Amino acid sequence: MNPLQWIVLIGAALSALIYIINKVSKLFKTWFQFIDDWYGTEDKPGITKRLNDGQEHFEKIDAELAIIKAELFNNGGSSLRDSIDRIERAVTKDN
Repeated sequence: MNPLQWIVLIGAALSALIYIINKVSKLFKTWFQFIDDWYGTEDKPGITKRLNDGQEHFEKIDAELAIIKAELFNNGGSSLRDSIDRIERAVTKDN
């Protein structure tokens, strides 16, 4: 083999090696991002903490919706619906 063929061969081998190293480093980078996202960092909590926070938030929303729903239906006198019915009866009785 002449020197030019050696240079081309070494250049192709180095290019292939750099390509493979680049792909492997990108794979490890995404893996480490996944691990950081899962376990969390100082700036961002992990996935379990975020899920627990979301669950607490949904429980608060459910409690508030239960209170609102209780006001929309008759319950024997203290709901908003009962108040509206009393006002409607009083207005229609006077006319």
